[in-house]
Amino acid sequence: MKDHYKTLGVSHSATSTEIRKAYRTLAVKYHPDKNPDNSLAEAAFKEIQEAYSILSNPEKRTLYDDERWLLGMGTKTRYTEAVTPGWLLRVSKELNESLSKMDTYRMSQRALKEYILLILSDAHLGVLLQHDDKDTNAAIIYELLKAGKKLEVQYLREIDERLVTLAATNKKLQQTISEYMESRMRKARQERLQPYFIILITVLLCVLMYFYGRLH
Repeated sequence: MKDHYKTLGVSHSATSTEIRKAYRTLAVKYHPDKNPDNSLAEAAFKEIQEAYSILSNPEKRTLYDDERWLLGMGTKTRYTEAVTPGWLLRVSKELNESLSKMDTYRMSQRALKEYILLILSDAHLGVLLQHDDKDTNAAIIYELLKAGKKLEVQYLREIDERLVTLAATNKKLQQTISEYMESRMRKARQERLQPYFIILITVLLCVLMYFYGRLH
């Protein structure tokens, strides 16, 4: 993954003014008009433009920062907004939006697990249970179950416990969480056993071919 902050020579916490200033300085230095017939300068200029197009756009920068963090390339930006059920739901939706736009095979499983647990921290669970907004709590649970599909099953147990806590007395939601975990565990067992089934079938085919050859 490209490090746009490194391309512009700014820190991860750089302000929009600092980013704009760095871009202008580098754009002047590597502009094709000042470097005719210089393929390296032309390539650098394109990289600078790409970095600026991402970092100068707040929405694109947020998604990019999320992807960097999930790939283990940076630290998660700390939010300064007041923690409310609505805000936690929005953060959960933004997580899935980020996951839908990135190559999850390159993603840090541990980072995603920690991010989900951050959303479900004791303090955040306290806020959600205190407000007791059942619709919002249910929506958060469904969003985090969706995000959890990107995780290997061994990372889900602690998340499962916190989701059950959030479901509180909602038996239907608790059943949904339980069925989700059972489904994931069953699938994980099947995936572990699949190589053995393939070996067994291969051996059986070899045996059948051997006896078929003997008979003919």
